[in-house]
Amino acid sequence: MDDRSDEYLKLMEVFLACGNALQGKKMPADRSWQIYVEPIALKCLYHLGSLYAIHNGTKLPNMLGRPIGFIDFPSMAILTRAAFETYFTFHYIFVHPATVDEKRFLYDIWVLGGLRDRQRFFVTTPEGHVVLQKEKQQIEELKQSIRSNLLFQKLPDDRQKEAIKGKWRFDKVWAELAELADTHRGYFTGLYAYLCSHAHSGYLSVMQLSQADKQGEQRLLGEMYPGIGLSIMSSFIRDYCGLFPEAQAVLDCNEKYERLVDMYYISAEKWEEYKRKEKGESTLGSDQANRP
Repeated sequence: MDDRSDEYLKLMEVFLACGNALQGKKMPADRSWQIYVEPIALKCLYHLGSLYAIHNGTKLPNMLGRPIGFIDFPSMAILTRAAFETYFTFHYIFVHPATVDEKRFLYDIWVLGGLRDRQRFFVTTPEGHVVLQKEKQQIEELKQSIRSNLLFQKLPDDRQKEAIKGKWRFDKVWAELAELADTHRGYFTGLYAYLCSHAHSGYLSVMQLSQADKQGEQRLLGEMYPGIGLSIMSSFIRDYCGLFPEAQAVLDCNEKYERLVDMYYISAEKWEEYKRKEKGESTLGSDQANRP
């Protein structure tokens, strides 16, 4: 990542600058629920920031009389997967729906799903039980609000059941959410399967770790993740700026910021161009714009 390290940090700076553009601004009353755009953006930034922090290696205090250090490429894979899922969730709920009403409807189902999940958590403190009891009432209110929504009433029966259970993705798999966010489905499907292998401790992930017992080999296995992180960041920034004119103004007023975001934005079409070029076919995109 050494050749892209500066660009990675600069793109994180763009991400922060666009988010800070809304500081002190009040959300219109009819869109006050969009306050959760900020923490979901922060969640993605945390994953990508941690990815940067570990790419040069993890160092621990000396143990058994010798220094302990390694390139934690399995954690880089897990962080990349989490960043992808955070971005696609953000896009699916807050960006992709055509109207504010559709966005709010999906948002309510998303919230319902999270609250229902917490009802299944193991709680030991009195304070925790109070929270769960309070949220039971919130869950019932959300169900009622969702059922009374015209968008809900237009859904087929099986989708209505999913909505009331808080299954906000309905029948969509992550590859479909990726496609909605203009990420190449074929590229994402193969990559996501590999990332999941690390997240779920599949045999291949353990085998790969056993074969990479030297830092040089570990570094090679971790090389691709910062490039993917740059692509995720640029996509998130573009979508975020599309929601908030104040954030878009940050890009419009800074040519370097805008050029950096465009450089690492890899749409499905750009990915196809890159693959054609790799096969020796002619493309219209520039070398720099098509870097994956």
